[in-house]
Amino acid sequence: MTDFIQQQGPAFLAHLLRRLADELVQGAADWYPTVGVTAPPRTISTLLALDAHGPLGVTELAGLLRQSHPLVIVWIRELTRLSLVKSSDDPTDGRRTLIGLTMKGRSELVRIRKALVVMEQASAELLEQAGADSFQMLWALERGCRELPFLQRLQQKSG
Repeated sequence: MTDFIQQQGPAFLAHLLRRLADELVQGAADWYPTVGVTAPPRTISTLLALDAHGPLGVTELAGLLRQSHPLVIVWIRELTRLSLVKSSDDPTDGRRTLIGLTMKGRSELVRIRKALVVMEQASAELLEQAGADSFQMLWALERGCRELPFLQRLQQKSG
């Protein structure tokens, strides 16, 4: 039996990508606890960014990750609930809040980095199965949307 969404064609690219992303994220969510990682999969990049760039404001973090401000706030709340990050007032600007790693967050990063070695291997195998250039193709799609946002593409095609 043919997949219904596949039958719908390229107009359902977002649906296909979301389905794939959900599969990858759920697989990671189920696997991470078995290797001692407690952070939700979608927040891993946030922890890595905070480790690499020190305490950051939410706006800076959202820009660095290329994610929406509201989504990053959701992630920060979850990481705060897990005691992996903490908020503090910016000493140079009292209106701004900085997000930084806690000691528990730093310990979590040790486990995350070990897990990411396996994650990279499994992902590389999947990408290889899809075709040698599949990873670059996905980045080309993302770059294309930065160069000309999808909304503008839709507007151009609709007249």
